[in-house]
Amino acid sequence: MIQGTEQQDRIMQRPASSRLRRLLPAVTIITLVILLTLALFRTMATNGASLVVARNQLQFATVQRGDLVRDIAVQGRIVAANAPTLYSQETGQVQLFKQPGEAVNQGDIVATITSPALQNDLQQQQAVLSGMTSEADRAVLNAREQQLDIEQVMNNAQVNLLAARRELQRATQSIELGVIRRLDFDIAKDNLTKAELEFDHAKRKVELARDKLAFEQSSRAQDIHRQQLVVNELERKVAALNITAPVTGQLGNWLVEQQSHVLPGQALLTVIDLSQYEAELAVPESYARDLLPNQQVEIVIANQQLNGVISYIAPEVRNNQVSARVRFEQADTLALRQSQRLTARVILEHKANVLKIARGDFVSSGGGRQAYQVLDNQAVRKNVELGALSVQWVEILTGATEGEQWVISNLSDFQDQSRINLN
Repeated sequence: MIQGTEQQDRIMQRPASSRLRRLLPAVTIITLVILLTLALFRTMATNGASLVVARNQLQFATVQRGDLVRDIAVQGRIVAANAPTLYSQETGQVQLFKQPGEAVNQGDIVATITSPALQNDLQQQQAVLSGMTSEADRAVLNAREQQLDIEQVMNNAQVNLLAARRELQRATQSIELGVIRRLDFDIAKDNLTKAELEFDHAKRKVELARDKLAFEQSSRAQDIHRQQLVVNELERKVAALNITAPVTGQLGNWLVEQQSHVLPGQALLTVIDLSQYEAELAVPESYARDLLPNQQVEIVIANQQLNGVISYIAPEVRNNQVSARVRFEQADTLALRQSQRLTARVILEHKANVLKIARGDFVSSGGGRQAYQVLDNQAVRKNVELGALSVQWVEILTGATEGEQWVISNLSDFQDQSRINLN
């Protein structure tokens, strides 16, 4: 049987100092990591920042003091200040003489409407007027003839009156001489009284005949005048069948087809006055309350800047926009064209000596109540109150001093933290 070597082996114990020497580097490294971690947490706790944002991803601006012009930028187009639309006055068939875009002068016939019914009505009323005029003349002649007959009767009564007076004079002389009887004298007196009554009656009949003639003439004249008004109105309607250009310019668009049947009040065509233009702006509904007449407007069109004022604001909202008209201040509006596109800047308000900062996305993302001020390498949240907004600037009412630097880009990445480290 072979024996093992157990009796020859001897267990050796490792010294304690060598074990500690092997563990010392690891313990040192762990200790340093712990110390660095504690220092980092202590620094973050001291600064209060738990989020880091790259500086090159942000936009910054400095709080300034100066004038702020509250304005809005809108789009628009050039329109003619005077572009009347011509309408049909009667029912008929229309004939257009000018093509769209052709030049026209004031008073030129641009269209005509054929209306046989209206022409017939005019001729009938003219015939009625002629008949009434002839009838009035005939009635005047008859009245004058009757007046002459009555005047003849009055003249006869006057002659009888003179004869009765002479007869009474002779009777008076005779009664004094006792030549005639008292009865004959009384008869002479009665004849004079009768002659006086007949003459007075005849004279009043003549005056009545004159009044009657005047009345008849006035009544006939009123009837003729009334009929003349009817004829004049029909003549006006017939004349209105020839549609003329109210201004000098060019023909706009046809609103009906050539030789089509039209009704009264139907639009036929437009005429554009090229001597004066206006700008028509489309302003967002949110600024409708801020628009006022006579507000200044700066218009940029074809690399040229024109100044004007708001002359008209539409009382209604269409497609979330309010239409406004701008009247140019310059007499010469260059070579403008109808419907030419433009960009306009409407000056709503001017404020002097206010705190302001460049406008950015921080206005909407911060709700106008929060902003981040840059201090060293951190962005610190602060409560602010913003005022008027313009295209380029934002008014700061409270929460800022001149010279501060703010983050003006979108604040959504800051997650509403009080402090943000800027890398």
